Amino acid sequence: MAEDLAEFEQWLGRILAGMDPGRRRRATIKLGQELRRANLMRISANVEPDGGAMEKRKASVNERGRVRRKAGSRMFRRLRLAKAWKVTADEDGVEIAPASAAIDRVASVHQFGETDRVGRLRDGRTIRAKYVERRLLGLAEADRLLIMETAASFLDPDAG
Repeated sequence: MAEDLAEFEQWLGRILAGMDPGRRRRATIKLGQELRRANLMRISANVEPDGGAMEKRKASVNERGRVRRKAGSRMFRRLRLAKAWKVTADEDGVEIAPASAAIDRVASVHQFGETDRVGRLRDGRTIRAKYVERRLLGLAEADRLLIMETAASFLDPDAG
């Protein structure tokens, strides 16, 4: 995957090098917005970038052991919003990053399968849980086609 990204970077670099800095920045912003939109659609559908389904969330139970929230319910309520991810672009590149520290923490816990605090017991002790690794951000094959289409629109002299 890393060598594929290097190929894309070289290919897009050659296209962007032929543009003036203002148009280059607009092009990278548009590319970042398109990639953010594609990733958010995947996150809301609970699909990983490779096309497989994300592992379902565990059921939430109360103190008596009764199910409070059904297993497999929709995840990432806030991460599905565009305002949760900022697109930072200049004439040399684009970055899609969490917009706040809270979003960053939740996203990294799921992306890398880390352990996080999920609550407290009555005596004040912390309850911690190990999360399953769920890839949120990444490039899918459809994203590669999206990058090519967006780059082709940059080459069109009539495009803004």
